[in-house]
Amino acid sequence: MKKLIAVAAIAALTLTGCATQEPTTVRIATHDSFVISGELIAEFENTSGYELEIVRLGDTGSLANQLVLTKNAPIADAFFGIDNTTISVANENDLLDSEPATIDFSDVCFNYDIAWFEENSITPPTTWRDLGDAKYSGLTVISNPALSSPALAFLATTHAGFATEADVFAYWRSLRDNGLKVVGGWEDAYFIDFTRYGGNYPIVLSYASSPAAEVNEDGTAGSASLLDECFRQVEYAGVLKKAANKKGAEALVDFLTGDSFQKSVPEAMYVYPANSLYQEGDWAAIAVPSAWAEFAPPARSTIGGDLDFVTNRERWITDWSDVFDN
Repeated sequence: MKKLIAVAAIAALTLTGCATQEPTTVRIATHDSFVISGELIAEFENTSGYELEIVRLGDTGSLANQLVLTKNAPIADAFFGIDNTTISVANENDLLDSEPATIDFSDVCFNYDIAWFEENSITPPTTWRDLGDAKYSGLTVISNPALSSPALAFLATTHAGFATEADVFAYWRSLRDNGLKVVGGWEDAYFIDFTRYGGNYPIVLSYASSPAAEVNEDGTAGSASLLDECFRQVEYAGVLKKAANKKGAEALVDFLTGDSFQKSVPEAMYVYPANSLYQEGDWAAIAVPSAWAEFAPPARSTIGGDLDFVTNRERWITDWSDVFDN
């Protein structure tokens, strides 16, 4: 009898040792522009009981591609930064455990360096349609649409802005022949090639909100956006299928949609928080910095958001490459 009791005790200890341990870390895969303060990380960790680990995977296109390549053994539990230009990639590849949550939005527009144009006595463009004009030769830089969601948004803008594909290709060729520079990602275009940061290109594809970060010490605007016919980009966060820590991922997504994180979004990432509404000049729900009303209003008009990215995304990228590689 004692022998049977001893065997049972050993079996119980063995089962206890083999029991699955609840994960204590939650991992989020993001693009490189994701910003969350140490204070907010501490708040999430204290309220959720999970330690947060951030896995940065380049620009939005690179993020989506890496999540596809690792979908059978996810490198994270949650994601942030897939947007309405790339969400179809996530859906096509069955990456999501549930409907993603909207975290922020901004309008993809060209920005220009006000001082550069004043110093060179050149009138700045008024629309992206001007950028193929000879007077703007060699002045514009954008990111690669195969890797960067703002650039993919721009391709959608051009398709929405012209009546025929022949018109789109003619416009793209005018950009190519006018010395448009194409670089890997948005951060390279903005922080390396844009003249505001020592580069050689005073026009850069960025966001309507970017000028809020470019206010001069005397309170004047350092850059401005071309606010007509922009593309409204919406970013999401969500739980990945086969996540090792689904509960932690759900808690993290809830945190990103909550007031604490949402209040940080404008000054941390220079985008508009999802739970803000902009109507006739008044912000509601979450306040944004006062300077935004003067320097970073949303676009006056947006186009391209209703186009079919599932059907067209790869073809647009291939067509763009054909124009710029030949």
